[in-house]
Amino acid sequence: MSSFEQFINKFHVPEEGLPIIEKLVRPDEISFLAALEKDNFTLADAIEALWKSTGEKLSEAQAEEYLRDEYRRGILSLEDETYTRYRIGEFDTRLDIFVTTERGSYREFPSEVRAAVDHWYFEMYLSRLGDSPCPTGDRVVPLQEALDYVDAIERQIWFQNCDCRPLAGHCDKPVDTCLSFRNGINTMAHRGLSKPITKEEAKDVIRRANKTGLMQTMNGNGMCNCCGDCCYLFRAQKARSYGLAWPSADQVAEFHEELCVSCRRCVKRCHFGAFSFEDGGIHFHSEQCRGCALCTQTCPTGAITMRRRA
Repeated sequence: MSSFEQFINKFHVPEEGLPIIEKLVRPDEISFLAALEKDNFTLADAIEALWKSTGEKLSEAQAEEYLRDEYRRGILSLEDETYTRYRIGEFDTRLDIFVTTERGSYREFPSEVRAAVDHWYFEMYLSRLGDSPCPTGDRVVPLQEALDYVDAIERQIWFQNCDCRPLAGHCDKPVDTCLSFRNGINTMAHRGLSKPITKEEAKDVIRRANKTGLMQTMNGNGMCNCCGDCCYLFRAQKARSYGLAWPSADQVAEFHEELCVSCRRCVKRCHFGAFSFEDGGIHFHSEQCRGCALCTQTCPTGAITMRRRA
């Protein structure tokens, strides 16, 4: 088996990833991973593998610097916080890092290649959700609730780019929209790929995203600003027919027809077709509402309000 074939197996590169793998991973990284004798390894193991792959015997300091860079790039992952034990990373982690940090380069790949990679990633995402009718704690919240949550949280907030929109490429909504509350090993924050921000900066991110028509969703680990056509959360909702069970939505819009002037802003803002323009007027389809309250942000007459679901 060639070094490249060994690397493909160890890095779990799917067939869909083969056309782009040599843009995501350098030749020295391919040789290094192929030379590693164990998936979990120490600094000494790494020095031996680097010697086999390059013919150069690195010092511990040189090897540590190399491994830390590989960790940052998602080629490797950490086994502990002491940087003494590593493991070979996986293709999906490197892909995530590539599309969030080198979006322009990713967009240069042919559209059919990107579509195949997106399909593979989405199917993997679905499989990781398991069979539960409510697989995670994600929920849709109106703008003010999202802002209030940021005010109340006591953890550091980290800012990073969205991966769903670069991967799917179905819309041109902003990508600088994701907030995370996690900074343990193998997170974007720990790898040095996300930025610590203040609560006020986080709220500015949310307000800007909401203004462009992105919905606010959150769970215990972070907050996303989502579209309905790229974001894996809502694509999974549709693919699995979760409906209102997941992501959960505590609120629903209420339409006051007598106040409506048929400006159609709600039709444009809603990601789920809850509003339509038919027979010269606006019609509200409550079963389609996901409780994001985007429609209330631009209604000029207050014809749309929010209420708790019964």
